[in-house]
Amino acid sequence: MLLQYRKRLMALAGLILTGYLVLHMLTNLLFIKPASFDAFYQFINMPFIRWPLLMLVILALLVHIWGAIAIRRHNAKVRPIGYFKRDHLEPPKALVTMSIVLIGLFIVLHIVQTLQFDPDNVYQETMALFASHWMVMIYLAGLFLLGMHLQHSLNNVLQTLGVTSKTCYPLALSLVVLLVMGFAVVPVMAWLGR
Repeated sequence: MLLQYRKRLMALAGLILTGYLVLHMLTNLLFIKPASFDAFYQFINMPFIRWPLLMLVILALLVHIWGAIAIRRHNAKVRPIGYFKRDHLEPPKALVTMSIVLIGLFIVLHIVQTLQFDPDNVYQETMALFASHWMVMIYLAGLFLLGMHLQHSLNNVLQTLGVTSKTCYPLALSLVVLLVMGFAVVPVMAWLGR
């Protein structure tokens, strides 16, 4: 029973993070209008909005990570020897772990970089950040890994929450593709517009 609560808590934290990602991606699309982009980020960077929002995201991340670790430990304890027959479409656990660590590093990098931005000039700060093709490649790789994680995770979240309709899985995949493409717009446009 405790395992089901942990799974649901992890799923809920993941949904909060996904909701935040959708909002973040939609607001990043304002990048095509520099004045609107700066105006939005001046608003969102007001201390009474910025810090509670950042704390919510960090709390959701920590709950999500804690849930994943607790579930993985539980699964290893109750089944110390893996299944005899493995699903060959499923990536090895070491690869999954490494990709999750890289996603975590990408998130920390993004938060640290954007906290150093001048809140009154986010557009120019973003242009400067993505003037380097290396930074563009790091962000695109991070977005790809995040997309892979979300695609796998959203299907699991739906199943954990009791939504097993086959029509939901293509919708989840569409959401992930739109998220990754929407986020990729900013580094690519900034790099091309340098």
